[in-house]
Amino acid sequence: MPGNGVFRVGLIVPSSNTTMEVDFHRTLPEGVEVATSRMFLENTTKDEEIRMIEDSLPEAARTLRTAKPALAVFGCTSGGSLFGRKYDRQLQKNLADATGLSALSEEFALLGAKRLIVLTPYVAELTAAVRSAIEEEGFEVLFIRGMGIVENTRIGSLRGEEILAFARDSIPASLPAEADCLFFSCTNLPAVRALPLLRPAYPGLPIMTSNLAAIQAVRRRFEAAGAPAASGGRSGKRA
Repeated sequence: MPGNGVFRVGLIVPSSNTTMEVDFHRTLPEGVEVATSRMFLENTTKDEEIRMIEDSLPEAARTLRTAKPALAVFGCTSGGSLFGRKYDRQLQKNLADATGLSALSEEFALLGAKRLIVLTPYVAELTAAVRSAIEEEGFEVLFIRGMGIVENTRIGSLRGEEILAFARDSIPASLPAEADCLFFSCTNLPAVRALPLLRPAYPGLPIMTSNLAAIQAVRRRFEAAGAPAASGGRSGKRA
């Protein structure tokens, strides 16, 4: 960690993502700074995300390097899932120390989670890509369903009550007893803020989100760099 005690995280997100940066600022501990770079994206479709990665990611990564972050985070779960785990590993290598699906794998391993229920806000094609990427990592997807939302700003504006209602309407009643974890995929889905509603609805079932996985991965690296263990975020609340 730099001598001034600051641990800078570089965050790369789609331009229409209105959630991940907010979650980072609200939840990461004091001593962590966030520098954000954006990739142009309006709608969460496969074609638009491919264009985002091919056209915008290289420049977003180049400009982010000028902030000299200690750690880079690629904040797009579906984008990291489009071309399989091999591509995701190459993406991490290109960004130096990016967290992405690897952060999720870390969290699932710490939870001892192998059998997952997965919910996404995506259209069917992106939801299928997320499923393939998770299964490629060796996890079993017991159930997966997407909300079918294309407009990314609509995803970012979902209320906790809407996320909970989608979970209740989608997940078969008997399935949570068979699962090790309920995973909400998408860095623009405000699922971290919905946790106070989701956890009581699924008692005893660990809940993970794309942003919570990234936040906890950053925390671990921050503490490994010499920071004191942090029990809360900037607001004093634990994610």
